[in-house]
Amino acid sequence: MTGSLRSDKGKFYAILNLKDENGKRKQKTINLHIDDVPGNKRKAEKALRDVLTEYEAKRITVCRRDTLFCDYIMVWLEDVRENLQHNTVEAYQSTINKHIFPHFKAKGISLMDIEYPDIKGYYTTKGKCLSGNTLKKHHAIIRQVLRKAVQDGLIASNPAAEITLPKAKKFVGNFLTVEQGNDLLEAAKDTPMEPVVILGMMYGLRRSEIAGLKWSAVDLKNDTLTIRHTVTRFKTEIAKDSTKNKSSHRVLPLNSLVKAFLLRLHARQAQDKMILGQAYKDTEYVCRWPDGHALSPDYMSAAFKHLIGENGLEVVRLHDLRHSCASYMLKTGCSMKEISDWLGHADIGTSMNLYAHVDVEAKKDVSNRLGAIFTL
Repeated sequence: MTGSLRSDKGKFYAILNLKDENGKRKQKTINLHIDDVPGNKRKAEKALRDVLTEYEAKRITVCRRDTLFCDYIMVWLEDVRENLQHNTVEAYQSTINKHIFPHFKAKGISLMDIEYPDIKGYYTTKGKCLSGNTLKKHHAIIRQVLRKAVQDGLIASNPAAEITLPKAKKFVGNFLTVEQGNDLLEAAKDTPMEPVVILGMMYGLRRSEIAGLKWSAVDLKNDTLTIRHTVTRFKTEIAKDSTKNKSSHRVLPLNSLVKAFLLRLHARQAQDKMILGQAYKDTEYVCRWPDGHALSPDYMSAAFKHLIGENGLEVVRLHDLRHSCASYMLKTGCSMKEISDWLGHADIGTSMNLYAHVDVEAKKDVSNRLGAIFTL
């Protein structure tokens, strides 16, 4: 196997000369993630040698036309891995391992022979136990795999391209009444979950945004919160200085109640740090344990469920605090545009689709006021 370096748009790439099992020559381009700047060429050459060694050791070849479809899925996943976020790769891997690979492995269908009925049959089978939204995610993977096979010249057309999935049921989020919200706040008081509940209920933050909120993003002088850092978890925990989308990066004003709480929380954490000294782990995150370690996203969900059950409260998920926040905003007269901006939705249509049922509830008062001025 041979290879060479190529520079494109300020980055070094490895160009590998591979052969398939029929001896046909193929090329593969790999981003080395090394900037093409003075002094880096030697580093890139070493990276190229490492890649060649790795590929030689694994005896990687371009897929044959008679390869099983399930095996080609794994080829596709390795090919796209470097261009995806780590948690996305983990989600794809889980879906493939648990559902897609076993199904098509049992069928023994080759990539060359897979047809529309085979793909449709998969959705029919999985539709008995999975939601429409989940099937859409499976379809996205299968469609991308087969698109790559077309691009590689292994099949003539994509049999998943024309498939229409069953319409997914419209999502309706649960929400707490104001009274239930106050009961929850009282139950969470003086526990590590108190800031989690407050940020979820009063600001509608996503779990990843709550877990990722740092004190550096809390401006107690100008009374603002800046949502710009998130912490997510699938199999491994991922912290990144980015949000779900551009609209999710937002600045929200602090009201007097939340500001007073955050001042007390900051003072208490400073006291914990002074008491524990070197044993204190200063993570800079707002939601943390008394020893300074940040609360993990998974812990937040589990602890919230326990908090609800232990206090006999309305059964809702942690994410339903976000829906509750939207319902409170509607009750106080906020428009859908204001709710969309507050929650960081990409467009107002998302808010309309999610909270139209809550909007009807908020308009009952308008109906009653109109009814009061007429006599029938």
